[in-house]
Amino acid sequence: MKPFHFTLESVATLRRRQEQRAMEKYAQSLLARHQAVENLERVGRDLSACREMLRGQMSGGCTAAKAVQTRVYESSLMQRRDECARALENAERRVNAELHVMLQARQQREIVDKFFDKQKAGYEHEQARAEQKNLDEMAGRRSKSIFAWKQAENSL
Repeated sequence: MKPFHFTLESVATLRRRQEQRAMEKYAQSLLARHQAVENLERVGRDLSACREMLRGQMSGGCTAAKAVQTRVYESSLMQRRDECARALENAERRVNAELHVMLQARQQREIVDKFFDKQKAGYEHEQARAEQKNLDEMAGRRSKSIFAWKQAENSL
């Protein structure tokens, strides 16, 4: 009997590739989000250090120019923190979107896989049926030959 051939093999291959690409994009978006979190944390640490430095300058006495310079630096760090927070929000949105795309790709692949399973089960059922038919035919031939042999023996 001929070997099993899945009629939608090219579709299955396409779906697996789409799912793989979606998983890769999702992984990249997770890495981007992780980087955005690290950037936000780093800027937060820098801002805390700057504020600590400003407190030390104020308590120890410093020139007005030095205090203004530290305040400007603090202000730039706060702007950078806000930029990092927006970048993190964008990264979160991208992660969610890529997750949605990946889940859809997985669902599409699973649909093709279910069709494969059904087609394979049908093929195996037909294989078993054909095998049983062959066995039945061989058993019928054997019983006919045994019956013919007994009749020949009885006629002697």
